[in-house]
Amino acid sequence: MNLKKLVGFLVVIFVLFWIISQPGNASGTVNNLLANLRDAGESLVTFIGGVF
Repeated sequence: MNLKKLVGFLVVIFVLFWIISQPGNASGTVNNLLANLRDAGESLVTFIGGVF
């Protein structure tokens, strides 16, 4: 098993542990991440619309 696969496996295990042990915090973090991605997308669309 190479290092990249090992690190990926450990990250998956950590995320699963975090979701199981603190589901409220995990869902809040995911909601914040998705909101930030939505805001970035809207900003990009506004910029492109302003250029053209």
